[in-house]
Amino acid sequence: MKRVLVVDDDPDVLEVFQDVLETEHYKVYPLLSPRHIFKTIRDFSPDLIILDIMLNGMDGRAVFKELRLNPETEHIPIIMASARYDENYITSQKYHPDDYLEKPFNMADLLQKVSALTEN
Repeated sequence: MKRVLVVDDDPDVLEVFQDVLETEHYKVYPLLSPRHIFKTIRDFSPDLIILDIMLNGMDGRAVFKELRLNPETEHIPIIMASARYDENYITSQKYHPDDYLEKPFNMADLLQKVSALTEN
């Protein structure tokens, strides 16, 4: 069973991600804050991370950069999610996620992106 770590500061959004992914037999770890993301990654060993850009008191782009610069986490595929930024903005940044999900998202798009990145 593939493991997906979802980081979002909105409990309702986390619940939607979790419900949709678990219906498709993914093991999901919902995380409201990235403060302990490295410990969570060590304990949960995700095959994929879905990371919101706008987090309460933190910038998901900074968390993403830390993940990419850390040898323990640089290999984990990451989907960045945002209601504010579009895909063109995300791909214009120095560090690129493996994919991008615009909120509100389409369930089929989410599942297609997750499947593509966890089947490698």
